[in-house]
Amino acid sequence: MAEKKKLTHVSPDSIHKNPDNPRVIFREDELDALMRSIEQVGIQVPLSVYEKRGKYILIDGERRWRCSKKLGLLEIPIIVEPEPSPLNNLLMMFNIHNVRIQWDLIALAIKIAKVKELVGKERNVELSKKELADLTGVTQTTITRCEDILSLPKKYQEIIWKEIEKPKGEQKYTEDLFLEIKKSIRTVENYLPEVIEEFPVKEILDIFYTKYETGVESNRVRFRDISKIARGELVGIPRQKVLRTLLKYLKTPKYTIEEAYNDSVADAYSERSAEKKFSDVLDFLMNTKSVDEDEDLRKVLLSIKKEINRLLD
Repeated sequence: MAEKKKLTHVSPDSIHKNPDNPRVIFREDELDALMRSIEQVGIQVPLSVYEKRGKYILIDGERRWRCSKKLGLLEIPIIVEPEPSPLNNLLMMFNIHNVRIQWDLIALAIKIAKVKELVGKERNVELSKKELADLTGVTQTTITRCEDILSLPKKYQEIIWKEIEKPKGEQKYTEDLFLEIKKSIRTVENYLPEVIEEFPVKEILDIFYTKYETGVESNRVRFRDISKIARGELVGIPRQKVLRTLLKYLKTPKYTIEEAYNDSVADAYSERSAEKKFSDVLDFLMNTKSVDEDEDLRKVLLSIKKEINRLLD
Protein backbone atom coordinates (compact mmCIF):
# COMPACT_ATOMS: atom_id res chain seq x y z
CA MET A 1 0.00 0.00 0.00
CA ALA A 2 1.39 3.41 -1.03
CA GLU A 3 2.43 5.75 1.77
CA LYS A 4 -0.20 8.46 2.30
CA LYS A 5 0.76 12.04 1.41
CA LYS A 6 -0.10 14.80 3.86
CA LEU A 7 -0.79 18.52 3.53
CA THR A 8 0.61 20.82 6.20
CA HIS A 9 1.96 24.34 6.70
CA VAL A 10 5.55 25.00 7.76
CA SER A 11 8.06 27.84 7.96
CA PRO A 12 10.04 28.40 4.73
CA ASP A 13 13.17 28.18 6.88
CA SER A 14 12.47 24.48 7.55
CA ILE A 15 12.67 23.69 3.81
CA HIS A 16 15.90 23.02 1.92
CA LYS A 17 16.58 23.12 -1.84
CA ASN A 18 16.96 19.88 -3.74
CA PRO A 19 20.58 19.46 -4.88
CA ASP A 20 19.42 17.44 -7.89
CA ASN A 21 17.19 20.13 -9.37
CA PRO A 22 18.67 20.81 -12.85
CA ARG A 23 17.38 24.35 -12.62
CA VAL A 24 20.13 26.10 -10.68
CA ILE A 25 19.80 29.69 -11.94
CA PHE A 26 16.86 31.76 -10.68
CA ARG A 27 17.08 35.20 -12.26
CA GLU A 28 15.75 38.13 -10.27
CA ASP A 29 13.62 39.49 -13.11
CA GLU A 30 11.91 36.09 -13.47
CA LEU A 31 11.13 35.89 -9.74
CA ASP A 32 9.69 39.40 -9.46
CA ALA A 33 6.45 38.62 -11.32
CA LEU A 34 5.80 35.53 -9.20
CA MET A 35 6.54 37.47 -6.03
CA ARG A 36 3.96 40.10 -6.94
CA SER A 37 1.39 37.37 -7.54
CA ILE A 38 2.12 35.76 -4.15
CA GLU A 39 1.79 39.16 -2.47
CA GLN A 40 -1.68 39.54 -3.95
CA VAL A 41 -3.19 36.04 -3.64
CA GLY A 42 -0.71 33.97 -1.64
CA ILE A 43 0.68 30.57 -2.61
CA GLN A 44 -2.17 28.74 -4.34
CA VAL A 45 -0.34 25.48 -5.12
CA PRO A 46 1.39 23.67 -2.22
CA LEU A 47 5.06 22.88 -2.56
CA SER A 48 6.03 19.20 -2.81
CA VAL A 49 8.72 18.00 -0.39
CA TYR A 50 10.05 14.84 1.22
CA GLU A 51 11.35 14.49 4.75
CA LYS A 52 14.91 13.39 5.46
CA ARG A 53 16.59 13.48 8.87
CA GLY A 54 14.10 15.99 10.18
CA LYS A 55 14.48 18.31 7.17
CA TYR A 56 12.08 18.98 4.32
CA ILE A 57 13.73 18.68 0.88
CA LEU A 58 12.07 20.31 -2.12
CA ILE A 59 10.69 18.23 -4.96
CA ASP A 60 8.63 20.92 -6.65
CA GLY A 61 8.25 24.64 -5.91
CA GLU A 62 11.70 26.16 -5.52
CA ARG A 63 10.63 29.47 -7.09
CA ARG A 64 7.65 29.72 -4.71
CA TRP A 65 9.95 28.84 -1.79
CA ARG A 66 12.51 31.49 -2.77
CA CYS A 67 9.78 34.12 -3.13
CA SER A 68 8.25 33.20 0.24
CA LYS A 69 11.61 33.72 1.95
CA LYS A 70 12.08 37.10 0.26
CA LEU A 71 8.59 38.14 1.31
CA GLY A 72 9.21 37.00 4.88
CA LEU A 73 6.20 34.65 4.98
CA LEU A 74 5.84 32.85 8.29
CA GLU A 75 4.45 29.64 6.80
CA ILE A 76 3.68 28.10 3.45
CA PRO A 77 1.64 25.05 2.35
CA ILE A 78 3.49 21.83 1.56
CA ILE A 79 2.61 18.26 0.61
CA VAL A 80 4.97 15.70 2.15
CA GLU A 81 5.85 12.88 -0.26
CA PRO A 82 7.66 9.59 0.50
CA GLU A 83 11.44 9.88 0.32
CA PRO A 84 12.68 8.75 -3.13
CA SER A 85 15.88 6.90 -4.01
CA PRO A 86 18.72 9.07 -5.42
CA LEU A 87 17.88 7.99 -8.97
CA ASN A 88 14.12 8.44 -8.54
CA ASN A 89 14.72 11.83 -6.94
CA LEU A 90 16.64 12.98 -9.99
CA LEU A 91 14.12 11.52 -12.44
CA MET A 92 11.30 13.26 -10.55
CA MET A 93 13.11 16.54 -11.15
CA PHE A 94 13.01 15.87 -14.88
CA ASN A 95 9.44 14.61 -15.01
CA ILE A 96 8.01 17.43 -12.88
CA HIS A 97 9.98 20.40 -14.15
CA ASN A 98 11.12 19.74 -17.70
CA VAL A 99 7.63 20.07 -19.20
CA ARG A 100 7.14 23.40 -17.45
CA ILE A 101 10.16 25.52 -18.28
CA GLN A 102 13.32 25.33 -20.35
CA TRP A 103 16.39 24.79 -18.20
CA ASP A 104 19.80 26.26 -18.85
CA LEU A 105 21.52 23.67 -20.99
CA ILE A 106 24.73 23.41 -18.99
CA ALA A 107 22.80 22.63 -15.79
CA LEU A 108 20.69 20.10 -17.65
CA ALA A 109 23.83 18.49 -19.09
CA ILE A 110 25.33 17.93 -15.65
CA LYS A 111 22.14 16.29 -14.34
CA ILE A 112 21.77 14.06 -17.41
CA ALA A 113 25.34 12.88 -16.88
CA LYS A 114 24.41 12.09 -13.27
CA VAL A 115 21.37 10.07 -14.41
CA LYS A 116 23.69 7.97 -16.58
CA GLU A 117 26.03 7.48 -13.62
CA LEU A 118 23.25 6.46 -11.20
CA VAL A 119 21.64 4.08 -13.68
CA GLY A 120 25.05 2.52 -14.26
CA LYS A 121 25.47 1.94 -10.52
CA GLU A 122 21.93 0.76 -9.74
CA ARG A 123 21.20 -1.31 -12.86
CA ASN A 124 24.70 -2.02 -14.17
CA VAL A 125 23.81 -0.92 -17.71
CA GLU A 126 25.06 1.74 -20.11
CA LEU A 127 22.10 3.75 -21.40
CA SER A 128 21.85 4.51 -25.10
CA LYS A 129 20.94 8.04 -26.12
CA LYS A 130 17.39 6.88 -26.92
CA GLU A 131 17.00 5.10 -23.56
CA LEU A 132 18.28 8.20 -21.76
CA ALA A 133 15.78 10.35 -23.67
CA ASP A 134 12.90 8.00 -22.80
CA LEU A 135 13.91 7.96 -19.13
CA THR A 136 14.26 11.72 -18.68
CA GLY A 137 11.75 13.03 -21.22
CA VAL A 138 14.53 15.06 -22.87
CA THR A 139 14.90 14.76 -26.65
CA GLN A 140 17.89 12.98 -28.18
CA THR A 141 18.83 16.23 -29.93
CA THR A 142 18.98 18.02 -26.58
CA ILE A 143 21.09 15.21 -25.12
CA THR A 144 23.55 15.62 -28.01
CA ARG A 145 23.67 19.37 -27.32
CA CYS A 146 24.33 18.61 -23.64
CA GLU A 147 27.24 16.34 -24.56
CA ASP A 148 28.70 19.12 -26.71
CA ILE A 149 28.50 21.58 -23.81
CA LEU A 150 30.19 19.15 -21.40
CA SER A 151 32.97 18.51 -23.93
CA LEU A 152 33.97 22.19 -23.82
CA PRO A 153 37.17 23.08 -21.92
CA LYS A 154 36.52 24.08 -18.33
CA LYS A 155 37.28 27.77 -18.95
CA TYR A 156 34.42 28.01 -21.44
CA GLN A 157 32.02 26.17 -19.16
CA GLU A 158 32.86 28.73 -16.47
CA ILE A 159 32.13 31.56 -18.91
CA ILE A 160 28.71 30.03 -19.63
CA TRP A 161 27.91 29.67 -15.90
CA LYS A 162 28.79 33.31 -15.31
CA GLU A 163 26.76 34.42 -18.32
CA ILE A 164 23.53 32.55 -17.50
CA GLU A 165 23.19 34.46 -14.24
CA LYS A 166 22.36 37.55 -16.32
CA PRO A 167 18.89 38.28 -17.74
CA LYS A 168 18.44 36.50 -21.07
CA GLY A 169 18.55 39.73 -23.08
CA GLU A 170 21.96 40.67 -21.66
CA GLN A 171 23.70 37.38 -22.38
CA LYS A 172 26.43 37.43 -25.04
CA TYR A 173 28.53 34.30 -24.50
CA THR A 174 25.60 31.93 -24.59
CA GLU A 175 25.40 28.17 -24.82
CA ASP A 176 24.11 28.62 -28.38
CA LEU A 177 27.28 30.50 -29.33
CA PHE A 178 29.48 27.58 -28.28
CA LEU A 179 27.15 25.06 -29.94
CA GLU A 180 27.40 26.96 -33.23
CA ILE A 181 31.19 27.04 -32.91
CA LYS A 182 31.35 23.32 -32.06
CA LYS A 183 29.16 22.46 -35.03
CA SER A 184 31.32 24.43 -37.46
CA ILE A 185 34.53 22.86 -36.12
CA ARG A 186 33.01 19.38 -36.47
CA THR A 187 32.25 20.11 -40.14
CA VAL A 188 35.83 21.26 -40.71
CA GLU A 189 37.06 18.02 -39.11
CA ASN A 190 34.85 15.94 -41.40
CA TYR A 191 35.48 17.73 -44.71
CA LEU A 192 38.93 19.28 -44.32
CA PRO A 193 40.97 17.24 -41.82
CA GLU A 194 44.11 18.94 -43.19
CA VAL A 195 43.07 22.03 -41.22
CA ILE A 196 43.08 20.02 -37.99
CA GLU A 197 46.57 18.75 -38.75
CA GLU A 198 47.81 22.35 -38.58
CA PHE A 199 45.39 23.72 -35.95
CA PRO A 200 44.21 21.39 -33.14
CA VAL A 201 40.49 21.58 -32.33
CA LYS A 202 41.07 23.40 -29.01
CA GLU A 203 43.15 26.05 -30.79
CA ILE A 204 40.44 26.57 -33.41
CA LEU A 205 37.89 26.94 -30.61
CA ASP A 206 40.10 29.60 -28.98
CA ILE A 207 40.46 31.49 -32.28
CA PHE A 208 36.72 31.44 -32.99
CA TYR A 209 35.89 32.58 -29.45
CA THR A 210 38.50 35.37 -29.56
CA LYS A 211 37.10 36.68 -32.85
CA TYR A 212 33.64 36.80 -31.31
CA GLU A 213 34.89 38.32 -28.04
CA THR A 214 36.82 41.08 -29.82
CA GLY A 215 33.94 41.93 -32.14
CA VAL A 216 35.51 40.65 -35.37
CA GLU A 217 32.43 38.43 -35.49
CA SER A 218 29.26 39.91 -34.02
CA ASN A 219 26.69 37.26 -34.91
CA ARG A 220 27.00 33.69 -33.63
CA VAL A 221 24.93 32.39 -36.57
CA ARG A 222 27.71 33.55 -38.91
CA PHE A 223 29.78 30.53 -37.82
CA ARG A 224 27.44 28.41 -39.96
CA ASP A 225 29.20 29.88 -42.98
CA ILE A 226 32.41 28.21 -41.79
CA SER A 227 30.61 24.90 -42.42
CA LYS A 228 29.60 26.09 -45.90
CA ILE A 229 33.20 27.01 -46.68
CA ALA A 230 34.45 23.63 -45.41
CA ARG A 231 31.96 21.91 -47.75
CA GLY A 232 32.99 24.10 -50.68
CA GLU A 233 34.26 21.17 -52.73
CA LEU A 234 30.67 19.88 -52.92
CA VAL A 235 29.63 23.00 -54.87
CA GLY A 236 32.57 22.88 -57.25
CA ILE A 237 35.20 24.95 -55.44
CA PRO A 238 38.73 23.48 -55.67
CA ARG A 239 39.76 21.87 -52.41
CA GLN A 240 43.01 23.82 -52.21
CA LYS A 241 41.18 27.15 -52.52
CA VAL A 242 38.83 26.23 -49.67
CA LEU A 243 41.75 25.02 -47.56
CA ARG A 244 43.74 28.23 -48.16
CA THR A 245 40.74 30.36 -47.21
CA LEU A 246 40.11 28.56 -43.92
CA LEU A 247 43.78 28.64 -42.99
CA LYS A 248 43.86 32.36 -43.76
CA TYR A 249 40.83 32.86 -41.50
CA LEU A 250 42.56 31.04 -38.65
CA LYS A 251 45.87 32.88 -39.10
CA THR A 252 44.54 36.42 -39.69
CA PRO A 253 42.98 38.00 -36.57
CA LYS A 254 40.91 40.66 -38.38
CA TYR A 255 39.81 38.48 -41.30
CA THR A 256 36.05 37.90 -41.00
CA ILE A 257 33.84 34.95 -41.91
CA GLU A 258 31.96 37.19 -44.33
CA GLU A 259 35.21 38.02 -46.15
CA ALA A 260 36.28 34.38 -46.19
CA TYR A 261 32.87 33.31 -47.51
CA ASN A 262 32.88 35.94 -50.28
CA ASP A 263 36.49 35.08 -51.22
CA SER A 264 35.76 31.38 -51.63
CA VAL A 265 32.25 29.95 -51.98
CA ALA A 266 29.72 32.79 -52.18
CA ASP A 267 29.36 32.71 -55.99
CA ALA A 268 29.06 28.92 -56.07
CA TYR A 269 26.28 28.86 -53.49
CA SER A 270 24.48 31.72 -55.28
CA GLU A 271 24.67 29.81 -58.55
CA ARG A 272 23.37 26.65 -56.91
CA SER A 273 20.50 28.64 -55.38
CA ALA A 274 19.73 30.16 -58.77
CA GLU A 275 19.77 26.75 -60.42
CA LYS A 276 17.27 25.49 -57.87
CA LYS A 277 14.98 28.49 -58.46
CA PHE A 278 15.18 28.11 -62.25
CA SER A 279 14.44 24.41 -61.90
CA ASP A 280 11.30 25.26 -59.93
CA VAL A 281 10.29 27.80 -62.58
CA LEU A 282 10.85 25.20 -65.31
CA ASP A 283 8.63 22.72 -63.46
CA PHE A 284 5.94 25.40 -63.23
CA LEU A 285 6.17 26.25 -66.93
CA MET A 286 6.03 22.61 -68.00
CA ASN A 287 2.80 22.21 -66.05
CA THR A 288 1.21 25.43 -67.28
CA LYS A 289 -0.90 25.15 -70.45
CA SER A 290 -1.50 28.84 -71.16
CA VAL A 291 -0.90 32.35 -69.78
CA ASP A 292 -3.39 34.13 -72.04
CA GLU A 293 -5.65 34.98 -69.10
CA ASP A 294 -2.87 36.21 -66.80
CA GLU A 295 -1.41 39.42 -68.22
CA ASP A 296 0.96 40.02 -65.27
CA LEU A 297 2.50 36.57 -65.58
CA ARG A 298 2.79 37.01 -69.35
CA LYS A 299 4.77 40.25 -68.85
CA VAL A 300 7.12 38.55 -66.38
CA LEU A 301 7.71 35.63 -68.75
CA LEU A 302 8.46 37.99 -71.65
CA SER A 303 11.02 39.79 -69.46
CA ILE A 304 12.60 36.47 -68.51
CA LYS A 305 12.66 35.43 -72.18
CA LYS A 306 14.44 38.66 -73.11
CA GLU A 307 17.14 38.16 -70.43
CA ILE A 308 17.61 34.48 -71.32
CA ASN A 309 18.12 35.41 -74.98
CA ARG A 310 20.62 38.06 -73.94
CA LEU A 311 22.61 35.58 -71.85
CA LEU A 312 22.53 32.85 -74.49
CA ASP A 313 23.58 35.27 -77.25
